Amino acid sequence: MSIIEKTIRGLANGILNKKQVLGAAVFSVALAASVGLGLATRGFSSAAVSRDCDTNSIDYRPNNGGCGAANPAELIADIRQNDPNDLQTFYSHFGLTAANYDQFAQTAQEGVVNRDGTVVVNGQTVMTGVDTYGRKSFGNPNRKPITIGSTTYWHAAPSTSFASGVTSLPAMVFFDANGVAQIAVMNPCGNEITGTSVQNGVTCKALNKTQPDATHKPNTYDFTTTTAVAGNAVVSRVVYHFTDDNSTVTKTGADAGNQVVEHTFTKDADVTVTVYASVPGNHEIQAVQVADCQKHITFVPPFYVCTNLLATAIDDQKKAFRFTVITKTDTTGQTVLQSVDFTLDGKDTTKTVTTKDSDGNIFKEYTFTDDSQHTVKASVNFNTAQGVQSVSCQATVTPAKTPKCTVPGHETEAPNSPTCGYCQPNIPIGDTRCNPPQVKAASTQLVNTGPGDVVAGFVGVAVAGFIAHNIFLRRRANRQ
Repeated sequence: MSIIEKTIRGLANGILNKKQVLGAAVFSVALAASVGLGLATRGFSSAAVSRDCDTNSIDYRPNNGGCGAANPAELIADIRQNDPNDLQTFYSHFGLTAANYDQFAQTAQEGVVNRDGTVVVNGQTVMTGVDTYGRKSFGNPNRKPITIGSTTYWHAAPSTSFASGVTSLPAMVFFDANGVAQIAVMNPCGNEITGTSVQNGVTCKALNKTQPDATHKPNTYDFTTTTAVAGNAVVSRVVYHFTDDNSTVTKTGADAGNQVVEHTFTKDADVTVTVYASVPGNHEIQAVQVADCQKHITFVPPFYVCTNLLATAIDDQKKAFRFTVITKTDTTGQTVLQSVDFTLDGKDTTKTVTTKDSDGNIFKEYTFTDDSQHTVKASVNFNTAQGVQSVSCQATVTPAKTPKCTVPGHETEAPNSPTCGYCQPNIPIGDTRCNPPQVKAASTQLVNTGPGDVVAGFVGVAVAGFIAHNIFLRRRANRQ
């Protein structure tokens, strides 16, 4: 029985000897010191939670602030001082060695050891079926001996080792990287605690994928993750990695696995998910991976093609042409015609043409002044999940020849030019040989022709008159 417990009982009976009076004074000081330990605010059911300097305490010397330890750093200071001189041997037996002194001092968590044999940290039970270790047996058969070095110590369940009426005592607990309690020591006395540590674990059971709109978004998937935890593990984050674009998406919180992650793939890819869980000691552990937590996604390529570049003459002379791009895409909506770059004869390019006809086809018009062959290339740009993708098609046209005059020397004239023709075979109009002979104009006045011309004219007229008279006489005789 510790001096504090004896003092409490003496006070209750109203009978104290000198030693007990001194103990009562020590008790009062210890009770006040318990506030300094930060213990009075924990709601423990007994004043016995103050520093306990009884010789049953492992750390009973009043060093570095007093017997016991207000915090992990004070306990390590006591152990390093090794007063009493069995501290280092004792704690080393339970795993608290010089190699982890600093880590214990910096990371050990505050908790409680309960009379029911459990150790609780931040509301989580981290050890069960515990025993506490002290220096005295008190003649109690339920206390079992253990020899460490050359010293015998005694251990028992809290139901035996705790003073009557004490249900909980503060304890410092040191965890490994998996959040499993490795070392537990009671603050008031430095007495060791051993028991069965709660094992923690988290498992990724399945990576779940769905396609909300496979018809219109064949490469878009939703992902969730099915997880399982054990012990004190609580899912803290779920990390998805996509190899198509090497991106990572992280969801946090206990329900992280149920939070939907949407991803649109740009090529064949693997999806992996890693689950993490928080565990006591401010640690985080990684889930055990299973095959079903990785998926391979086969990319459905968008369909887009320029089926034709249609050239159509739009004037009677067949000098002006419209070049119309005819395309075909998938019906998923993941491919959209954006624009067309037209290149004439490999050098003259007009970019991002978006003019459309009534059928929604992009076109461009060209007018030619010659009759040479011309080639138009159309680079058709589509918006896809992979970005802008382009395909090409082309068309060749030869404008109709311009009618020309074939008359030598008149080649630059139109065929219907007044001077484009021939007056005689092989003699073009305009040639000097095409000039017609000059004809004298008729006159209504007699000209002075001279005596010879007059006589000849008179004889001619007389002969004509004579012939006409004879014909008239013959026709009259025949009628008689």
